[in-house]
Amino acid sequence: MKDLSKKGILENFTTVVAESQLEGKGQMNTHWHSAKGKNLLFTVYVALTGLPIALSPYVSFLVALKIREVLDGFLADKTKIQIKWPNDIMSYNQKITGILVENKIKQEKVFGTFIGIGINVNQLVFPDFLPNATSMSIISGVNYNKDLLLTTIINEFKKVLTVGYILENKEIIKKDYLSYLYKINIPSMFRDKAGNVFMAKVINVSDEGLLIVEKQDELAYSYAVKEISFL
Repeated sequence: MKDLSKKGILENFTTVVAESQLEGKGQMNTHWHSAKGKNLLFTVYVALTGLPIALSPYVSFLVALKIREVLDGFLADKTKIQIKWPNDIMSYNQKITGILVENKIKQEKVFGTFIGIGINVNQLVFPDFLPNATSMSIISGVNYNKDLLLTTIINEFKKVLTVGYILENKEIIKKDYLSYLYKINIPSMFRDKAGNVFMAKVINVSDEGLLIVEKQDELAYSYAVKEISFL
């Protein structure tokens, strides 16, 4: 897909779907495992041509918000769906979706975005190295139509993943993202890239996509992806 985009022949919202993934990797070197035919694994190309690079984190904010919204709709009142920084989707303390957003940058502007998404849909058993994984079927007891789920997600993306929408709705996008942020204002244990373990609480995410936490000294600290992780 990326090779085709370089040649300028990819249509907006082109989507490629995979049936299985055994050695997938996401943000912060996390691992992803998906049984064949059970889950929804796909990549979407979005032509956000001309989006200022400073607003590229808002693409991740929007993608996470829309996935959360769709899952919440499918699962009704069966669970509480939140966004774990930077863009995992959680059912309480269990991961149900992983998202990886890659923006292609040219002359300080975005000229194309690849959005990789893995949603645990109908898988009921996960390997031991993924103790915190769950799925839509585990949560609800229902076997879901993956094609319907995919179509719903793409239709929601088409409503908001445009340069104009992002420019006009920056404040509400950020406000909504923070309103669904996992463990915001709740004291939690973290580990930084040096291996230091400490207690802090998430208080914000910056416009640049940095996680801002308040430590026990009541000062705010900012961390980029791979610099901090929840324990």
